[in-house]
Amino acid sequence: MADVIRFFMAPEDEKSFFRGLEPVGFLVYPEIFDPEYTPRPLTGTLAAELTDATYYFAFERDGPPVFYPIKRGRRQGALGIDEVRSEVIHYQRSLPSGDELRAGEVWVDLSVSTKSGGSKSEAFRQAFVKVRDLLHRFRRSQPVGHFIGPGAARLYQTGTPLRGEGHKGVLHRPFR
Repeated sequence: MADVIRFFMAPEDEKSFFRGLEPVGFLVYPEIFDPEYTPRPLTGTLAAELTDATYYFAFERDGPPVFYPIKRGRRQGALGIDEVRSEVIHYQRSLPSGDELRAGEVWVDLSVSTKSGGSKSEAFRQAFVKVRDLLHRFRRSQPVGHFIGPGAARLYQTGTPLRGEGHKGVLHRPFR
């Protein structure tokens, strides 16, 4: 069973979130990347340099993620990461879309075995707990189900709508 945490983050929230994760030692991969790509360490300064909407935070303490080649389409020859068999966290950024802020999410599957045949490591589980704890410090949303960073809450107070996922996502607001 996968763990999913949905959130709203302004750019300053993302920067402080990344700074909080620096000691864990994640490496950042785009969702689809060229074979020559070199992953970068997750740091607070990296938040301003990200351009894609989705990334993987790879926990490479026990080995690199499991890659697979893209065989069709315009990105043929690129690589992707098998997120179930690898110790990675899928990170979808909370990005502005027009005059509103769209929700992001963190997804991880801790219950499936890795390429070595065993379960995912306790160190990786603890790394995800760190991610979860940082996100749970944010305010809760109304309706429930999302966490709202302090910068995103300030954006809401200045009139920026917070829109959930989906084609016609639900509007959220900070609880109290």
